[in-house]
Amino acid sequence: MKLRHLLLPLLLAGGPAAAAAGSNKQPVDYVDLFIGTSNSRWMLGPYAQAPFGMVQLGPDNQGDVWMGGYEYSIHNVSGFSHLHAWTMGGLMIMPTTADLAIGNPSTDSPYRGANAGYHSRILKESETASPGYYSVYLYDHAVRAELTATTRCGVHRYTFPERNESRILIDLLFPTEWDYGFRVRDARIARVSDTELEGYADCQSGPWSWWNEYRLHFVIRFSRPFRRLDGWNEGRIEEDIREITGKGDTGAYALFTTTEGERITVCTGLSLVNIDQARLNMQTELGPLGYDFDRTARATREQWNELLGRVEVTGGSERDRVKFYTNLYRAYAGKQTWNDVDG
Repeated sequence: MKLRHLLLPLLLAGGPAAAAAGSNKQPVDYVDLFIGTSNSRWMLGPYAQAPFGMVQLGPDNQGDVWMGGYEYSIHNVSGFSHLHAWTMGGLMIMPTTADLAIGNPSTDSPYRGANAGYHSRILKESETASPGYYSVYLYDHAVRAELTATTRCGVHRYTFPERNESRILIDLLFPTEWDYGFRVRDARIARVSDTELEGYADCQSGPWSWWNEYRLHFVIRFSRPFRRLDGWNEGRIEEDIREITGKGDTGAYALFTTTEGERITVCTGLSLVNIDQARLNMQTELGPLGYDFDRTARATREQWNELLGRVEVTGGSERDRVKFYTNLYRAYAGKQTWNDVDG
């Protein structure tokens, strides 16, 4: 309430950005997540995020200049990662149906055939984003990807084509902003059941961040059983694994047989403490929502609308309102929670 009373006179005095009287739009409807995402930093993108959320789940498509993160003018996606904080990245997930690839050798790598990466061209007109939600169509895999998030959890929903071999790939080493020294010193992905994985990545950022060290723990839950789990470390693929461990380039992929239009939901819980805490975070935040994508997206949207709606303004143009609420959103999205649900 104090924020409302303090800001309103300033806005009125300076040519306000405001909600028009009688408008059916809510504050959350004015946020444009694509503003400021060309030649932007690692932290700015159309990421699915709750207010003050640890998880900023969204697309990464760069490989030059900033090295990682999102660039609006690039019409491809390397994958969807969960952390986009200063010098910190973690847990990239990507649905694939094209030729098997376990990395993206370069930004110019082909999308199919020899030396291909698992990245995909996108249909730019299919790309949409709003607070707590992101969606895009992956052309080379014929998959629609949708993302949402809570404070410490991500929820992916992938709509697959009919394929004998559809994969959901988990990559623990990938470019992060301009931090060329980023590396994974130790990692593990383990099969808990045919619907759940757990693991960690012991990460170290490079000299630009004074060698920041952190261990990201995760639990991954699939809405239906996978047929098999394969993994890789430093280019060596192992099939039908119980776990994969190692340092450097480490990852795994769950295999499914999918029918046309079949949806698979992937829930993730994260923690910087341990795997049990990652599971507790997921149970606490997603359990009451039934691990359901739509319920999670609605709940996060409502959180944003309540928070943004604490500032009421009048006057101004539609463009002013978009600029104001987008900047207010960025102010809240830039501050993140790093503890667990129990402290």
